[in-house]
Amino acid sequence: MLKEYSQRLTICISGLVLYALGNFFGVLAGSAGTNGWSTMALGLSNTTGMSFGTGVFAISVGILIIDFLGKGKLGVGTFLNAFLIAWLSDVFLKVLSFIPTPPNQAVGVCYTLLGQMIIAFATVVYMRTGLGAGPRDTLMVIVSKKLPRIPVGAVKFGLEMMALLAGVIMGAPFGIGTVLVVALQASFFQFACHVTGFVPREVVNEDLLDTWRRVKGVR
Repeated sequence: MLKEYSQRLTICISGLVLYALGNFFGVLAGSAGTNGWSTMALGLSNTTGMSFGTGVFAISVGILIIDFLGKGKLGVGTFLNAFLIAWLSDVFLKVLSFIPTPPNQAVGVCYTLLGQMIIAFATVVYMRTGLGAGPRDTLMVIVSKKLPRIPVGAVKFGLEMMALLAGVIMGAPFGIGTVLVVALQASFFQFACHVTGFVPREVVNEDLLDTWRRVKGVR
């Protein structure tokens, strides 16, 4: 059992590392813009002086509190998602600082789309482990249960648009890359699922208690 969880944790962490790398390219895109949640983190960074990663972490903590109050299913992967993506995003921004900023909007858009494609595959990797959805996806599930007549996709879109709007209000960049991410991110995720043979609906996520019981052999 411990060997199984060691393998699953390794895969989960690998996915989160990839996700942070995707965030890095989104930030590097500059004025071309990036996805909604990263835009919100950039807005926090712009208004408070905190690093981008700290902004990501602050947002994640706030959402985790809502998830907890809303009785969302929180697993080991949920908390790793909140911490590691934030920390590693800043690590990549420092370690990969030698990568040049885009000389024009076209290159910036390429960075944005590359980052979003990496995030799509990263999401597949960490979701596959079943160790818990990320804080934002958990929030999406909670809201969807509260608003059963609204499609899950529409709920996800609405949450991301609110995050995007908040980021733009706080001075984060908004560009053609942002528009393309809004239009294409679902297709990117579907493409990643198709390439890897991953079926999201087949994943059964464990919460912390489920994992504890399995590790301890409690039935």
